Amino acid sequence: MLVGTGAGAGVADRQLRGKVALVTGGARGLGRGYALRLAELGADVAILDRNLDAAGVYEFERNLMTAATVQEECAAHGIRALAREVDLADRGAAERAVASVAGELGGIDIAVCNAGGGTTRFADEMPGAGSVAGADGRELADTNTEATASDCPQEVLTRVLDINLMTCMYTCMAVVPHLKRRGGGKIVTVSSTAGLVASGGYHPYGTAKAAIVHYTRALAQELGPHGINVNSIAPGIIRTGRLGDRAHLGPRIPLRREGTIADCVKVVEFLVTDLSDYVTGCTIPIDGGLYH
Repeated sequence: MLVGTGAGAGVADRQLRGKVALVTGGARGLGRGYALRLAELGADVAILDRNLDAAGVYEFERNLMTAATVQEECAAHGIRALAREVDLADRGAAERAVASVAGELGGIDIAVCNAGGGTTRFADEMPGAGSVAGADGRELADTNTEATASDCPQEVLTRVLDINLMTCMYTCMAVVPHLKRRGGGKIVTVSSTAGLVASGGYHPYGTAKAAIVHYTRALAQELGPHGINVNSIAPGIIRTGRLGDRAHLGPRIPLRREGTIADCVKVVEFLVTDLSDYVTGCTIPIDGGLYH
């Protein structure tokens, strides 16, 4: 369903007016932050997510919401907003969803490929997710992967590679023809510091995120002649509902604090506007200097 309002939200800088932006994993967390900022900048926004109600599972994110859905929050900025519930790990489904967005909004200019997570099962996939808390009354939490490079169950390997690497690749492959028709555009993929710094644990998430860095560089080289910029961000310790409060890690970080959703949003804004017109094939860590 397409949602739109007649008036803007009073944001003076509408430099993306007339653009269409697609955000995957946009129903909560960092993806919600990207979608809202793109809407503030005047872009029409399409949100693709496997669960459009995912924000309701996490107390931190429930408290951030200003409307029932992120789609409605975006539309409050006076732009056209739509949402599609889709499993982007299914290539055919991803292609159909992207085509639907392009058809309804008239094209695509920007794609932020944010869907993913270092988890084998998300909280909203747990029994009792609809009631916010689990059977024991505690708030539900994701089941994070604890596999290693030498010992990774097949179901973990398949799941984590699918929801991170394959969703990114399938989305990019689906949007490229639409960006070419527009004569250019911007793609932002989402890696992680886990993909930049190898460790024995948290596999295969780090492997998937490292592959996204390589894929971003390759795609940037291919699409540069078409006026399409392709860059990646690599968030580090960022406060979201899914990852929880990790302020205690602040002393390890040169900037002495965990990152915020706003910290990541500002970098994405740079990468989707004309400020980054001569930047492509890059991966920008957003980690407060932790891994530099």
